[in-house]
Amino acid sequence: MLASALAWIKRMQAWRTMDRILVANTLWMLLGEGTKLMMQMAYFVIIARMLGADGYGLFIGVVALIAVLTPFSSLGRGELLVMHVSRDRQCFPEYFGNSLVMTALSGTILTGIALGMGVMLFSGTISPLLIVCIALSDLIGYRLLEISGKAYQAFEQLQRTAQLNVLIGATRLLAAVLLVFVVTDQGVESWALLYLLSTVVAASISLGLVTKELGRPAIKLRKLVTELRAGSAFSISQSSLALYSDVGKTVLLRYSTAEHAGIYAAASRIVDVALTPVYALMDAAFPRFFQEGVHGLGKSVSYASRLLLLSLVYCGLAWLGLWLAAPLIPWVLGDEYRSAVEAIQWMAIIPLLKGMHVFAADALTGAGFQGWRTGVQVLVAVVVTGLHILIVPLYAWGGAIAVSIVGDVMLCGLYWAMIGYLLKRERSGQQKGHLTNEGG
Repeated sequence: MLASALAWIKRMQAWRTMDRILVANTLWMLLGEGTKLMMQMAYFVIIARMLGADGYGLFIGVVALIAVLTPFSSLGRGELLVMHVSRDRQCFPEYFGNSLVMTALSGTILTGIALGMGVMLFSGTISPLLIVCIALSDLIGYRLLEISGKAYQAFEQLQRTAQLNVLIGATRLLAAVLLVFVVTDQGVESWALLYLLSTVVAASISLGLVTKELGRPAIKLRKLVTELRAGSAFSISQSSLALYSDVGKTVLLRYSTAEHAGIYAAASRIVDVALTPVYALMDAAFPRFFQEGVHGLGKSVSYASRLLLLSLVYCGLAWLGLWLAAPLIPWVLGDEYRSAVEAIQWMAIIPLLKGMHVFAADALTGAGFQGWRTGVQVLVAVVVTGLHILIVPLYAWGGAIAVSIVGDVMLCGLYWAMIGYLLKRERSGQQKGHLTNEGG
């Protein structure tokens, strides 16, 4: 009896320690994301005004196209780094080194693929220079910055991850200021060049910090090959998420107008901003899902449930806030974005839907069911892409919003249905094991 009580007390003390770390890391990420957010909103307003709805639509259409390829530029190496290093910090050098090598190799190949896809889809509309600049920035530069952030995330030093988030926001804001006051040709191609330069500067600084503070990279080619399957599952998962989130922008650019793509992209960006606190909590909690998931899905789902209520309360408030603040958009971005008011009000429900499924997804990943999670995301991405192609030509950005909402509803239902099935299977296995032990 005494031993059980002592064990319970130790566990409660451990939970309190973990809670303090989670709160501290969440606050760091919220501070970093909040600062980055203010900078992003500043350069977003600058770029949206300078390029206009048409120019911004062209830029964001290419960004959305490349976003589908972006996860494959590292083949899940950042997630593998967090998963393994959060459990054993001694293996950091090899996972860091392999992440850098994979990003450089695959990012270069994917830049060529992105150029081919862009020329094929937007021939005569978008210049190859625009595509190459955005591809190099997002497929190599930004991925190296993300890997640096995940290195600190694996060590649960999220104050540094937060600082790197601020860094990319600062360099891109500086690039936007240069576009206004220094560059004479203030077109979309000039912004793409500055966009690339800002990412290169941020990535270089971040890699230098990681090498100095956490250790030098080491390359293990054998592990690079043997973990291709595990890394690919993360990449497919992320790519499918990018596809269902961003394909509407590309389809609008292809089958509607650049102006409609710009309106939808602006509304999406503002709604995404409202999710910043949820993303901060996700980043802070992500390593802990792997630690809890070692003990089974029940543990990781229990941990997810603790975060879910807080997330839903915030997302409900965000829904109301977006609806009330939407009429201010034309005053901030200009009259070209007047239609974005209605778009934002329709999309205001999306934070609430995302709040219901993001932690369910991480619970699956932490317990080793990344393949199941990936299957759901691929299915939703395929359905959403098909719906966009069918509906967007008829209803423009209104159809894109409706399809986006359908995608989030599908993710909510499928994730939680899958968790229910897997938990039932897990408990059944535990009961059979218990009966076998008693029989033995």
